[in-house]
Amino acid sequence: MSISIKARATSSNSLRLVPDWAEHSYCWMAWAFHPEWDSLLRSAKQELLDLIVVISRYEPVRLLTPPQAISEAQSCFAGRNVEIVSAPVDDIWMRDIAPVYAMRGNHAVPIDLNFNGWGNSEYRESRPGDRLASLGSHLFGTSVYAAPFIAEGGALVIDGNGVVYTSRSCLLHKQRNPNVSQSEIERALIELGASRVIWLEGDEDEIITNGHVDGYVLPTESGDVIIQTADHEQNASARSADIGSIRAALLQIDPKASVVLISPPRNLKTRNSMFAGSYLNVYTPNGAVIMPAFGDEKGDFEAQQAIRRAFPAREIAVVNINSLASGGGGVRCLVQPVPISS
Repeated sequence: MSISIKARATSSNSLRLVPDWAEHSYCWMAWAFHPEWDSLLRSAKQELLDLIVVISRYEPVRLLTPPQAISEAQSCFAGRNVEIVSAPVDDIWMRDIAPVYAMRGNHAVPIDLNFNGWGNSEYRESRPGDRLASLGSHLFGTSVYAAPFIAEGGALVIDGNGVVYTSRSCLLHKQRNPNVSQSEIERALIELGASRVIWLEGDEDEIITNGHVDGYVLPTESGDVIIQTADHEQNASARSADIGSIRAALLQIDPKASVVLISPPRNLKTRNSMFAGSYLNVYTPNGAVIMPAFGDEKGDFEAQQAIRRAFPAREIAVVNINSLASGGGGVRCLVQPVPISS
């Protein structure tokens, strides 16, 4: 069984983690394309521009932009609900590079997960912008709490009760946390505001992130958990085990909740090995869900119907991110929300 669930006592001074669909003050995004995009640069820029415009209809976007791209960003987003913020940023995957947020009372607290390039030095050399979260009050307006382990925002998904889903394949990876045990990471997550922790097996063979759970697990506003089934045979056994683990966990957390299974997109044979074909890597700005479509008519429709049932009070916006997905990420990967403070 791949579950480890522990509840924590809370106090008025405790941190608490909230789901993506909690109301946001604004979100962080970035306008910073690395040369690695090469032939995909033009189309990826257009897709990101379109996504930023859609999100800005629902909530303010604070767009981190390197000095050399300020003029371009100002031209692209003039008149939009987008604030251009000069920053030493050199990549667009803000869910992982930016701090994640917990709440302390009515105030949002940024947390630095010590991003180290997805623990993948063979794939990607380190960059100055990787330590964006450590800039603290110089950029994010308040001091940043440093986590005692290495992770990324994509390695954690959170339900409406503060339950954190994460994977062993990612957080226990030897290039992230070689000297930190599962129990130590779990205790740290509880201290950072998790009410409970559910450990999944993940996907050790995933080329970049070693099995970010936000690629296949989506806790929803309805209480159900949507899971995308495996898209290759070598991961089918681990995914099946994770499905069983989540079902068992829901019996303890909310017996009325269900596991909803959807299939991955089925027309990706011509895409590269990094292509992030996840329907569940969605973003929930205030009042909406923004999700991708991949040109699989049946799969796209079934995924959209599942999302509509899970978020019945929200508008559903569907975007094209084929070029961005070819860079290894999805919609959620591009956005870091900031819970509303009062």
